[in-house]
Amino acid sequence: MLRLSDKDERDIKHFYQLQPKAKNMCFGRIFRSPSIFEDMVKSILLCNCTWRRTLDMAQALCELQFELKGQKRGRMTVDSTNGSKTKISVDGELEYYSLGNFPNSMELNILDEDTLRNRCNLGYRAKIVIELARRIQNGEFQLNKFEKALPLEAKSMPKIYKMLNKKRGFGPFACANVLMCIGYYERIPTDTETYRHKKEIHGRNKVTDKEVKEIYDKYAPFQCMAYW
Repeated sequence: MLRLSDKDERDIKHFYQLQPKAKNMCFGRIFRSPSIFEDMVKSILLCNCTWRRTLDMAQALCELQFELKGQKRGRMTVDSTNGSKTKISVDGELEYYSLGNFPNSMELNILDEDTLRNRCNLGYRAKIVIELARRIQNGEFQLNKFEKALPLEAKSMPKIYKMLNKKRGFGPFACANVLMCIGYYERIPTDTETYRHKKEIHGRNKVTDKEVKEIYDKYAPFQCMAYW
């Protein structure tokens, strides 16, 4: 989903004033998930793996949510001539391949770490996700109040970053990614893809976090918008 709040409209207008080229190219908006919990989990899924692996884990979680709701999951065939999805017969019954929604903290809270790891191939991330879900459900991390408090003042963001950084598994990349999703664009979620991009686009053979900051600070306070 796109960020379309009043604050987002003000931000995008300000960004276009600073960067008219972005307006002409019709870019600058950031996609996010329906909830901060989903954004947080997806940020963890992005860490230390390929994009393909991230997509596979996210799909597995959606399949799991469908199963948790007590639905019978069908299968899918692909017509090789046009790539369309078709229904198939399984034991005499017609079924469709189905995905659920991304699971929420309540749904994941009923699972144990081993089940999540093995079912969705999350590896070490299973412990992080289960711990996050349980802390939200038992009230240690009051995400609902956090979401209702948005949009936040820019001066509040360093405090939010420190709060996120205290959570297991939320290093600089994951924290910056979550902040970007909630409308704070000053911290670039720097990873190996960032370094590859800088080498290809900016011709830098050796790229450091400091150099990334120097490149994008001129776009403040919309560094992430310029980066993406």
